[in-house]
Amino acid sequence: MARRNNIRDPDKLLRAINKALDGLNPVAVFIVGSLARGEFVLGLSDIDLVVVVSGEPPFRAKVIGSELGDVEVIAFTVSELCSHYMDNNLMIEALSTGVQ
Repeated sequence: MARRNNIRDPDKLLRAINKALDGLNPVAVFIVGSLARGEFVLGLSDIDLVVVVSGEPPFRAKVIGSELGDVEVIAFTVSELCSHYMDNNLMIEALSTGVQ
């Protein structure tokens, strides 16, 4: 299947991701979902991020708006990633198909 990606301005994507990461000190950030699979459709898709942080995150999940649509952020600690990477579907997706 051909990859579709309607994000023509990578600066918009970087701005959206940086805004979504505000308040976090990430060790790793994974783009998952339709954007990682090359199936992102502007106006229909959202941007899904899995963020790994070294300490306790100030939030577990949040959604912010951006020029490209909603950005959904899920935060995990390093220890959670190490303990549950084989039994958490979101972690499995981030590690197997996510774009870091």
